[in-house]
Amino acid sequence: MADLSIYLFWAGMVTAVIATALYVAFVASASLAVRRMSAQTSAGTVTISTSSGGPNAGIGRLATTFTTFTVIFLAAQVATRWSATGHAPISNLYEFTAAFGFGIAAAYLAFEMYTRNRRFGLLGLPIVVGMLAIASTFPTEITPLVPALQNGPLLTIHVSVMMISYAVLTVSFCGAVVYLAQGGEGRRRFASLPSAEAAGDLAHKAVMVGFPLLGLGIALGAWWANSAWGRYWGWDPKETSALVTWLSIAAYFHARAGSGSVAGAPGIRRVVPAKVRRGWRPDPMWWLIVMWVLVMFTYFAVNLWVSGLHSYAGV
Repeated sequence: MADLSIYLFWAGMVTAVIATALYVAFVASASLAVRRMSAQTSAGTVTISTSSGGPNAGIGRLATTFTTFTVIFLAAQVATRWSATGHAPISNLYEFTAAFGFGIAAAYLAFEMYTRNRRFGLLGLPIVVGMLAIASTFPTEITPLVPALQNGPLLTIHVSVMMISYAVLTVSFCGAVVYLAQGGEGRRRFASLPSAEAAGDLAHKAVMVGFPLLGLGIALGAWWANSAWGRYWGWDPKETSALVTWLSIAAYFHARAGSGSVAGAPGIRRVVPAKVRRGWRPDPMWWLIVMWVLVMFTYFAVNLWVSGLHSYAGV
């Protein structure tokens, strides 16, 4: 089963690469599509050719098909690895990163089907490929669980919820990137990409799912910490970084709320000049960019370079 899981991992990698290429071709086809308009004038018939902005539907369906194959292969990889290890395959960086890639692919596919907009695959699938490429650099050997991880139900539930929340928040990040690339609400710099309104809607809907999931994952982690180490919270780097990530999303909701901002709080008014409090504010979508940077920091930097109680996961 361990060998089969490796083969399925690489099958998922290949289909993800193909899906990425197809999404690129799909979006590019929108720029290449030409719409011809004719008008009768005194000088005769005049024909004008412009970009129609309509992508090739066949390429889009093929991209979605290969994304579906990616999800199937990676789901099978997780299942066979689980069978080989005897526990949820999320106990080290190879297992979690491979599962993370699967989660991002599945979350993206779910939101694609919900929104019926394939163009976000231009960002979503390259991230999947990147995660799988990173996973391939970690050792794949199966090793016994350290004592702190030998709580099967909590290991599975806590880490799975965190992984799912990170995957959904990655979809939100994709929407935020497109929104900002288009120039914000009411603007559209690139006809081949989704509109800013569609991108903002995707980003907001995804973060509405990811935010409570991340909060639940942190709470489950505190429950597990009390079982493993005898305290619910110890300001371990991983705990702190996850909390800061969650707070960055809270800042997004706060900024999106408009005029009722923290800048109007009595304590802030006393120390921050009115000119600063009422001045220019960045678009709230920037908070989702910050959020995803923090997700990546929480996952990679804290695991690889910042020592703490969570360092047992190793590589």
